[in-house]
Amino acid sequence: MRVIRKASLDSHAAARDVGEDTPARSAARASGQAVATAHVRTHAIGAAQYALQALARTTPNSEQLLLKERLWQYKQLLQQRKKASLQR
Repeated sequence: MRVIRKASLDSHAAARDVGEDTPARSAARASGQAVATAHVRTHAIGAAQYALQALARTTPNSEQLLLKERLWQYKQLLQQRKKASLQR
């Protein structure tokens, strides 16, 4: 677990090193949150949010693109939920 925590914290340190609010900073934060799901699954929410933030910072007037991404994320969650329920 120590390795996972370090990888997550290193991603957040990289985000701070970027300095300004850019797509790269949001992507680094998304990575840190995604890695952290190995020890606390609710970090997945942060990863999804930062991914949307990176997308929004990349593309002006990105409402449709953000909706499409959020729908994709939602479908992935439903698939994982279904897979988990079948394994019980």
